[in-house]
Amino acid sequence: MEMAAQWHEAYGTAPGLRDALRSLLQGAGGGGELWRLGEAEITEALAVVGQARVLLDIAEVDLVREGLARGLPGESAWSPTDWVTRAEGERAPDPSVRHTASVVRVAKAGTRMAGPSALKAADAINDVRAAFREGDLPLGKADQLVRFHAQVAPVAEEGLLEEDLGALVAAAKDDVVATGPQGRRRERVRGLSEKELGAAITRTGRLLKPEKDIEGEDRRAKRGRSLTKSQGPAGMSLYRVVLDPEGAAVVDAALAALSGPVKGPEGEPDERPATQRRADALVEIIRRGVAAPGAEPTCEKAQVVVTIGLDDLRSGAHGAGVTATGQVLAPSVVRKMACDAGIVPAVLGGDSEILDLGRSVRWFTPGQKRALWLRDGGCTYPGCTMPPQWCDAHHVAWWSRGGATDIDNAALLCQRHHTTVHTRDLHASITPTGVTWHL
Repeated sequence: MEMAAQWHEAYGTAPGLRDALRSLLQGAGGGGELWRLGEAEITEALAVVGQARVLLDIAEVDLVREGLARGLPGESAWSPTDWVTRAEGERAPDPSVRHTASVVRVAKAGTRMAGPSALKAADAINDVRAAFREGDLPLGKADQLVRFHAQVAPVAEEGLLEEDLGALVAAAKDDVVATGPQGRRRERVRGLSEKELGAAITRTGRLLKPEKDIEGEDRRAKRGRSLTKSQGPAGMSLYRVVLDPEGAAVVDAALAALSGPVKGPEGEPDERPATQRRADALVEIIRRGVAAPGAEPTCEKAQVVVTIGLDDLRSGAHGAGVTATGQVLAPSVVRKMACDAGIVPAVLGGDSEILDLGRSVRWFTPGQKRALWLRDGGCTYPGCTMPPQWCDAHHVAWWSRGGATDIDNAALLCQRHHTTVHTRDLHASITPTGVTWHL
């Protein structure tokens, strides 16, 4: 019990913390006594340990926040993180760098805000801190939300960030509800996991950014596309594909169309695991594509279900498109895809209620594409030699702006120049013999 006595002495100035630690240490130090506990008591003791862990995180953040307010790290010529590490490592092993960084970020949250929107921002951060101090939001999630706010605040439109951060806090924190007869029992309802919260933050962050910022990210991401091949097990090959959101949305849609379970001739279930079905689908997609490389495609491009506000699609205002698989696309990307892909419009009412999920509309027919192949002979952008089978049919007057889906409003463009035309909002003149772009 020597360690218990040392801790008792060390925390004598904090009676509540001192007594809790002494009680825990006495139980652990006298390990031979634990056999006396019943099964329910062991479970209850572990529940108390979990509660104590949360309370210690709260106390740690509060102490660090107070120390930062008093300028204690500066007095010792340490960074805040190093100061916390050295203080906590005085009588125990050093905390992990990741943990200390999280504590410092949460402690600093909301302390340096200024400007006309500072009050709203402070309210949003206070929601995070309140949920954390009430024990409904663990340190890891609080850190995720604080980092999200700091990263997006410089580019997000005023008011939107605070609203979305509040929604994320509500989804991430645990709730305690009354259950059982007359509500006598309390049950904890879990919020989003850290992984789920991370995905929600990524999606929300892209939706909050202005379109030009999303477009910049998309261009950089597209440059990061890669496909590598290495030796796999037992003479097989291992492929690794890295795709941007637009590429992933197309691949996801294509694989989904061909990777479903297929029953046998007698109705027996498909024994292939999902991973094999997706691999088989990929091979089949490529096999169909190379079977007749110079011929017109026999089927439409993969249907990509995209949800986007009509005003965002038309004008490129705040917002973005979200695919059925969770990829977030810039409005400019959705407008480009609308030229030559099966876009399924999802019309949303209040509270995101789905009012209508329409059929694929407004894409060029195989007959129209055949006429474009003959007229344009390939990509119509000046200097490009991409053959027609690798081009999209582009609405010169954009479909999202009311442009018609007919030959007199169409031009073949390769993927690269299709993106360029939409990004620069270029216009063209069309005659029966060709297309002239006004650069």
